[in-house]
Amino acid sequence: QIVVHKDGPRGNHFRRAGPRQRQVYFEPDEVHACIVTCGGLCPGLNTVIREIVCGLSDMYGVTKILGIQGGYRGFYARNTIDLTPKSVNDIHKRGGTILGSSRGGHDTMKIVDSIQYRGINQVYVIGGDGSQRGAGVIFEEVRKRGLKVAVAGIPKTIDNDIP
Repeated sequence: QIVVHKDGPRGNHFRRAGPRQRQVYFEPDEVHACIVTCGGLCPGLNTVIREIVCGLSDMYGVTKILGIQGGYRGFYARNTIDLTPKSVNDIHKRGGTILGSSRGGHDTMKIVDSIQYRGINQVYVIGGDGSQRGAGVIFEEVRKRGLKVAVAGIPKTIDNDIP
């Protein structure tokens, strides 16, 4: 249902909150997700990793979740760890990121080659403004190749520089 408020000359239009028709783009048993942390450290990174893993597993039944170690470089350096609810159970109690992080190392072609080779179809990029721009470039290359891959950018910053 569309709600209209006549505050302005054209009114404000928005959808009423509530449940929507369920549409699933990826069947849970076909999901092969990965999580990467990029850029500098900030509080809460392990909590974000834990919540992505537990959310994918508990709410959607996803069982294949990779952690890419060392930022964007980890894609083509083949540095990965398997992430499960059990393996991330207590990580929110530790500082930093269990995946490690780095600045730079963004080679779009190598990253997308790795995504394609590994059969990854969901990429979660946790990072600041530069990492989010990198996620956008990865998405454009994925789209150009016609791959069925979702790229989600999860903003994190201590510089307050994400537009």
